[in-house]
Amino acid sequence: MADNGNAGKAVNVASILLALLFLLNGGMKIAGMMVDQFAVWGYPAWFQYLIGVVEVLAGVGFLRRPTRFLAAVVVVPIMAGAVYTLVTAGTAAQAPIPAVALLLALFVAKKSR
Repeated sequence: MADNGNAGKAVNVASILLALLFLLNGGMKIAGMMVDQFAVWGYPAWFQYLIGVVEVLAGVGFLRRPTRFLAAVVVVPIMAGAVYTLVTAGTAAQAPIPAVALLLALFVAKKSR
């Protein structure tokens, strides 16, 4: 997609927001700051680190136009899993952030193709 007009600006803004979100949250996971939470959800500790690495790589991917589509496609199932996990764990009040990230990633994927 040619990056022009309002759609191009919206993709840029969404990509920057997603990059910040995934760089920060992925970094927290890599730093081991969510081990207890992952254990409460029933996931092994290594899964937190795997998700953290993927999120950081996706965050970097959102910063470059040629890799935005791939970054968005990668985070869609992660965010769908996050929403599912939060809802089934009884913490649905925390689900709006990954749900919005999911929708933004779908938007970026559609417009960056």
